[in-house]
This record gives sequence, structure tokens and C-alpha cells, in this order.
Amino acid sequence: MGLRRYFPALFTKSSDSPVRSRDATLYLLRCVFLMGVRNPPAKFFVAYVLWSFALNFCSTFYQPIGFLTGYIIHLSEFSPGEFLTSLQVAFNAWSCSTKVLIVWALVKRFDEANAILDEMDRRITEPGERLQVHRAVSLSNRIFFFFMAVYMIYAINTFLSAIFIGRPPYQNYYPFLDWRSSTLHLALQAGLEYFAMAGACFQDVCVDCYPVNFVLVLRAHMSVFAKRLRRLGTSPAESQEQRYERLVECIQDHKVILRFVDCLRPLISGTIFVQFLVVGLVLGFTLINIVLFANLGSAIAALSFMAAVLLETTPFCILCNYLTEDCYKLGDSLFQSNWIGGEKRYQMTLMYFLQKLQQPITFMAMNVFPISVGTNISVTKFSFSVFTLVKQMNIAEKLSKSEMEE
Repeated sequence: MGLRRYFPALFTKSSDSPVRSRDATLYLLRCVFLMGVRNPPAKFFVAYVLWSFALNFCSTFYQPIGFLTGYIIHLSEFSPGEFLTSLQVAFNAWSCSTKVLIVWALVKRFDEANAILDEMDRRITEPGERLQVHRAVSLSNRIFFFFMAVYMIYAINTFLSAIFIGRPPYQNYYPFLDWRSSTLHLALQAGLEYFAMAGACFQDVCVDCYPVNFVLVLRAHMSVFAKRLRRLGTSPAESQEQRYERLVECIQDHKVILRFVDCLRPLISGTIFVQFLVVGLVLGFTLINIVLFANLGSAIAALSFMAAVLLETTPFCILCNYLTEDCYKLGDSLFQSNWIGGEKRYQMTLMYFLQKLQQPITFMAMNVFPISVGTNISVTKFSFSVFTLVKQMNIAEKLSKSEMEE
């Protein structure tokens, strides 16, 4: 009861409750606000600006620089395992910063998408339809909290593992801090690195989970829309003019769906493209670290990191495949409606509409990669190529030998 009181959107409402599809992104958009990428509220203007500066300076801007500077200054002091632990996160941190900047530039599209969802909600009238959307809303929020748990578990595991061995998690460069000089400096650097990484994980959850949240509720509306198409022309009480009006309303509903997709397309295209570029390389370094260098603590942290990286693209790619199938089902539903006995105007309009429905909704990553399970598998397989290359060139043995000589 306590959880339902504080997080009501995690639970499915009854079929009598009004539909609020925008609740599918309720907790997501609250966290987007906490990312510091929204316009500051007038009441807490100074506090919000300071928080935004602290979080984005540490996580979005300085952390990628800290990784690179640390490699330049202290590369010889890294063990192979420590270097790979840092390197796998560095690539992901650079991609995370890029995705945050993309979302920051286009954050208003979240509000525009929710406004379009409100238009879709006005067409939901039946109890069964309301229940279907309610289920999508609760599932969407539960997935968001699952993402948050996986990402934060990684940040905590890495921090605890590093504290146990007496080193900072990533050994980033911070001016005026030398963690080798004293316990105080070690504690300060470990704390700063944990704050930056926890902030980056928090941001990463928002920029990786929003496509899943929005598309889940879109699929629920498309399922309801398919049933609406199938019912066209089945009411004997409707006149030919009323049947034509129902068909025109469905055409308008389809235009609203396409407008919703077009609203999110620039956001999704940019963030998924960035992730596709680095996912294979990041997973390859992680595999090398787990198999060849990691101890128990760092292996657990690396496995949780691998789970987080796979979550960045895999769920949404699966949803994109389902979305394509949903589009084909819309065409089938319209064809299965009672259109044969309609007047010529009705049939001609329906045939044109059927051609439009048979064009699937697809997302592209910067017009380079189609976002699908096939593409996700292809970029993920690159990690095995990285691992095989390292094995064949005996890089791991050379690194271990050079560490023993030192």
C-alpha cells in the first residue's frame, strides 16, 4: 500500500479510470527534470541552476575529459584490468555525454509527444480499451525503474570494489588531488568519481529508456486502433454517410499516430546512432576484462556494466520489430472490416488508406542504420571480433608480462 501511495503509476488502474497515456513517462520526465536540462522553475531558480551546473559539469562535461587526461598522465600506473575497467566505461561515458546533449537540445519534444498522446486518449471510450492503455502505462513505469536499478547497481558495485582494493574506481584526473598521497585524497577522489558516475548512470537511464516508455504506450494505442478499424461498417444502424465519417475519423487517428512518431524521430535517431557506434567496442573491452584480467569483485561489476550496456539498445530494437508487425496488422484489420457493401466513395478512400497503412513505421539511426533486432545483433557481434583480435595478437599476455616485469 505504501508503494502504491507514492508511486501510483506503477500499478494498473481499473477500467473505469480515465486514460492518461502521458503517465507512461511520469517518472521518466521527473528524472529528466532532475538532469538539469529543463528551464529553471521560478520558485527554485537558483537551486535548480546550481544543481544543473554541478551535475552536468561533473557527469556530462568533465568526466569524459577526466578519463582522457588520466590516461595521458597516469597510463603507466594502470594494471591491465584497471585500464580495461576504465576504458570500457570511458567510451560509454563519451557516448552518454553526447546523448545527453542531444536530449538537452530536443527536450521540448517530450512535451509535444505527450500532448499528442492526449489527443489519442480522447478516442479511447471502451472499458477494455482503457484497461489496455492502463497496462501499458504501468509496464512502462516498471521498466523505467528496472533500468534505474540495473544502472545504479553497476555504479555501486564498481565503487565498492574499488574501495575494497584501495584505489579510485576509474583513476580519472582531478587537479590538486593525488589519491596515492593520503587517505583523504583517496576518499575525495573516490567520492568525486562515484558522484560523477552515479550522475552519468542517472542521465543514461533517462536517455536510454525514453524510447521504450513512449513506444510501449504507442503500441497499446495501435492495438486499440486496429480493433477500431476492424469494426468499421459492422453497425447495421449506420448510414452510408456515417460509415464514411467513421472511416475519415480513423484516417485522422492514423495521422495523429504518424505525427507522434515524427515528433520523437529526431531524438531517437540521434541517441540510438551514438549508442550503435560504441556498443560493440564497449562490450568487447568488457569481455576481455572479465575473461582475462578481472578478479571476483571487478568481474561482478563488469557483468552488471554489460547488462546495462545491453539494455541501452536491445529492448528498443525489439520494440521496433514489434512495431513493424503492428503496422501490418493495421492493414489486415482494415481489410477485414465490412467494406464490400460500401459505396464507391467509401471503397476508394478505404483502398487509398489501406496503401498508407501498409507502409510500416520504422526508425532510422541518422539515416544510416535501421533500428531493429538485426542491426543490434550486428553491432553487438563486433564485440566478439574485438575479443578475437586481442586473443590472436596475444595482447593480454604482453600486458600481463609487462606488469610482472614492473
